[in-house]
Amino acid sequence: MLSARNRFQYQVATGRLTLPVAVILTLAAWAFSSVHDWLNIGSLLAFGVAAYLLLETETKFALIRTRTTLPAASFLLLYAATPFLHEAFIGCILPVLFIGMLLNLFRSYESYYAPGNLFQSFLLLSLGSFLLPPLAWIAPLLYIHAISLRSLNTRSFCAGIMGFTLPYWLLSGYFIWTDNPTGIYPYLTRLIKFQPIDYSPLTLTHYIAWGITLLFSIVFSLLYLQSAYKDKVQTRILLRIFTWMGLWLHILTALQPCYFNELFSLTLIPAAMMSAHYFALTFNRLSHILFNATLLLLTFYCLFNLWMHFFNF
Repeated sequence: MLSARNRFQYQVATGRLTLPVAVILTLAAWAFSSVHDWLNIGSLLAFGVAAYLLLETETKFALIRTRTTLPAASFLLLYAATPFLHEAFIGCILPVLFIGMLLNLFRSYESYYAPGNLFQSFLLLSLGSFLLPPLAWIAPLLYIHAISLRSLNTRSFCAGIMGFTLPYWLLSGYFIWTDNPTGIYPYLTRLIKFQPIDYSPLTLTHYIAWGITLLFSIVFSLLYLQSAYKDKVQTRILLRIFTWMGLWLHILTALQPCYFNELFSLTLIPAAMMSAHYFALTFNRLSHILFNATLLLLTFYCLFNLWMHFFNF
């Protein structure tokens, strides 16, 4: 039976107003931080599409055993609280490509059409590697996850290679057609080039933002693993992929801080999904404490980031 202390959490987790309120708060935070540069609307639109795809992924595969819009709402609130993501840059579309990659990977679960799904998943990963070269290092991990999804065979393995290499073959054809056959080399060498580990460009705002998403990913992933037995086998596999992806992304962030903004935008995805899963399904004393603490943390996090953004400390 739901206790009185968890009633507000339940209303937020399952209510129809949760997502509209999150959208309004996101628009307000974005407008407040971008009041002098409305060209940043590209970032808002990109993350809005990413939130929709995250909601579509959760709904299609029933990752949460109740009707909820909390994953998309959590993702938008994390974005809203991080002003340095409000600036428009080409990397804004990375969350869209990343969630699309996961969506196609999940579709391959025990599917006869797994080769086509993996082809599309690796194709989106390849497109993302043009914007974020270290993203290509996740390719072997997709094959590992395909094993757990029971979708890896000779055909799907080759389909993944074809999907990842297709954009680079097309680009090679363009350079050959323009009499510059060596033009593809810089794009290929970027994929294996390890940038020096240099944290000097990062500010206090970056460290706090990174710390919060890392905390969310670790805490809520561990809490999920304690209750994973309640979910179906397919759901457990898919959510564990979210958990592992969060770990891979944080490791990449630590190894390649020069791509911090791009990688950080991707870490919001597993953090939002795992926290939403916990709050939508768990109602006890611990969830009550964590829910209130999360709301307070996000509020102070947003206010701190906006203050730092305007005063440039």
